[in-house]
Amino acid sequence: MVARLPIILSLLGAAILFAAIALVFTLVITSLVMGGVDFPGEPEIADAAALVAG
Repeated sequence: MVARLPIILSLLGAAILFAAIALVFTLVITSLVMGGVDFPGEPEIADAAALVAG
C-alpha cells in the first residue's frame, strides 16, 4: 500500500486540478451566456479609473 501512495496522491491532485479548470470554464461560459457580471458601484469604478488615467 505504501508503494501506491505517490500514484494515489498524483491522481488526487490531477482530479482537483481538473475540477478547478472545469469550474472556471463553466463560470466563463455562464458569464458569456448571461451577459456578464454587473458589479455594484460600477460608475464609481469608472470615475476612479478616469481620475487615475487623466
